[in-house]
Amino acid sequence: MIYRWLTPEEILTLANPVLQFHGWAQLNVPTSQVLGAFADDGLPVELFVLQLFPILGPLVRVDNERRDNGEISRALATKMQEFLEANEARGCMAIADSPITERLCERFEMKKLDVPVYVWKPEPAPSKVA
Repeated sequence: MIYRWLTPEEILTLANPVLQFHGWAQLNVPTSQVLGAFADDGLPVELFVLQLFPILGPLVRVDNERRDNGEISRALATKMQEFLEANEARGCMAIADSPITERLCERFEMKKLDVPVYVWKPEPAPSKVA
């Protein structure tokens, strides 16, 4: 088995067609890396994708005194949707960590995933305070 990173051309001609076949979003080459496992004859066996994918959130209220019945949140969400469409975003995810965010996601007909989502982040380095 040969393990190697795909070239940008291979991402377009090898990885993207496989993703399209499965109904998944196509990769943005500048924001993706794909590690491939290839048989000794050079045929691909498996691909593992690392991609930067837009994540919306958090939606943060700074002025807790303002009461606007959600107009500001809805306007921000609408403007963000317009930005994503204008820039041809291939999709996005939202962390719906509040009922307000969840309602906005539903309003924009985002699909709620039925699969586990995992998060990894490295442990912070020990403090070097003397």
